[in-house]
Amino acid sequence: MRELQLQEDELFSLCEILQENVAKSPIVLLRGELGSGKTTLVRSFVAYCGGDTSEVSSPTFSLSQGYECQKYGVIYHYDIYRKELSEMLELGLLECLELQGVHFVEWGGNDLQTLLRQNGFTPISIDIKLGQNNRIYRIYKAGV
Repeated sequence: MRELQLQEDELFSLCEILQENVAKSPIVLLRGELGSGKTTLVRSFVAYCGGDTSEVSSPTFSLSQGYECQKYGVIYHYDIYRKELSEMLELGLLECLELQGVHFVEWGGNDLQTLLRQNGFTPISIDIKLGQNNRIYRIYKAGV
């Protein structure tokens, strides 16, 4: 596990760490309370990879969005807040996660971690907590 305390304007350092790891583990599960900065982290990663951030927003109602970038082709962004895992599986989440690109899943909890590991995926998990003047990012391989 790795822990970083960062302000929003320092997120590129976290993006550097992610870039080093997403080639092997292109699925990133994001957890944190409402307003903790999950979508902000995705927006920063899209910017870090040279993509257009004007369309990056939480896909709460659409469930998923894709953002073009040269390095990865597409950065996929899912929001499964208040969605049952069975519902997401029926909608084809596992098949989507097999697509070429990087996948960020907001609200990827323990059930999803277990399911992904059972299906041969090794996601990266990031827990985000609000600090006094920053955010605390705990980064680890899911299930490890």
